[in-house]
Amino acid sequence: MTRPRLPRRGALALLSCVVLSACAGLGQPVYTPHTLEGRVLPADPSAPLAAGSHVSVRLLDVGRAGAPSTVLAEQIVESPRAFPVRFSLCYDRAALQGDGRYALDARVFVDGELRMIGERALADPAADPPPHPDVVVTALPR
Repeated sequence: MTRPRLPRRGALALLSCVVLSACAGLGQPVYTPHTLEGRVLPADPSAPLAAGSHVSVRLLDVGRAGAPSTVLAEQIVESPRAFPVRFSLCYDRAALQGDGRYALDARVFVDGELRMIGERALADPAADPPPHPDVVVTALPR
């Protein structure tokens, strides 16, 4: 008794389907890089940036009640010269939920000490065209 043989094309098609389905990530969203650019500004326009400062900007998922925020992207700008400080965050667009809540968190450190802080809510960080949000930071009491 002989086994029926698959034609060569059929075998290649079957193999291609198996390989492609394995590469599809079993239904997982595909990583989609996206960029969000904006500026950090002081609440007091005359506020200088001290020597030895750095600015941290993070894109946060703040949508889970009672849970800590999830960091989706972060950039640290070392030794900026003056305000406004421009930032560019690269994040995975597939990580955003349609009904999610997101925020930008900006912090200014001088010689490792937190001096200014600010947060801004974002309706949809992945909007087309992308927003160019400003985050206003205020000085902390010393």
